[in-house]
Amino acid sequence: MNMTNFMPWRQQRRARCLRFWGAMFVGAWLVMLMVIFGLRINHQVRLHALRAELAGMQSVRHALMSRQTLTTEVPMPALKRQRHAWQPVLESLASVIPSQVWLTELRYQPPALMLIGYATTLPALSALRDVSGQLDGFTTGPAGEIRQDSQGHWMFTFNLKSER
Repeated sequence: MNMTNFMPWRQQRRARCLRFWGAMFVGAWLVMLMVIFGLRINHQVRLHALRAELAGMQSVRHALMSRQTLTTEVPMPALKRQRHAWQPVLESLASVIPSQVWLTELRYQPPALMLIGYATTLPALSALRDVSGQLDGFTTGPAGEIRQDSQGHWMFTFNLKSER
């Protein structure tokens, strides 16, 4: 009878199996470490983002609180008086504006009142320029920008200086 020794084959097979399962074990540990590291980094990034958002909210809150203290320093009757003081000026402005002119914006930054709007014709624009100097409490200031838009309307900016 011929005897075959399977011992070297079994040892090779056992070594291959140990290498395979050892590699799987090490691979699983590496994947777990990467996941834990990723979660920790994610947590740190989120914490940093929340701190930045909190700092932004605190700065906005601080700005709003400072604005609120500025508005609360002026008593309400004084605000009403300021608003009512503008009523005659705005009514006189509305009465002198030609019908071919319309305003899109009024800006008041003391001591200047800026009129921004459109006119359909150049004569209407020059008429507005002439009558804007007749407003009570204002004189004609430096000329602003005048240009024509794509629809043929004249866009203008007039500056009026306050005499007060």
